[in-house]
Amino acid sequence: MRAEVNKQQLADSTGYSYQHIYDLLNGKRRWNEDSLEKVLNALGLELNVVAQDTAEDVSSDLVTENMNLKDEVTNLRTVIKTLTKGW
Repeated sequence: MRAEVNKQQLADSTGYSYQHIYDLLNGKRRWNEDSLEKVLNALGLELNVVAQDTAEDVSSDLVTENMNLKDEVTNLRTVIKTLTKGW
């Protein structure tokens, strides 16, 4: 895992602009599958989403999974910000 990557290095590694990376990390731009994959690859990280098939109500499961995924993305953003100190 790469540590202490600056914003410009992350932008160069992902092909995104400096502003795009800044906006992603500060919640001004929404993450999508492509942006997550590029940033994670640039930092040497991997995100695995595992479904839980234990509840009886499928719609309840989907809500729970969506909430868990949202929490994971928020946690991921925190990790990326920590790895890119000084932003």
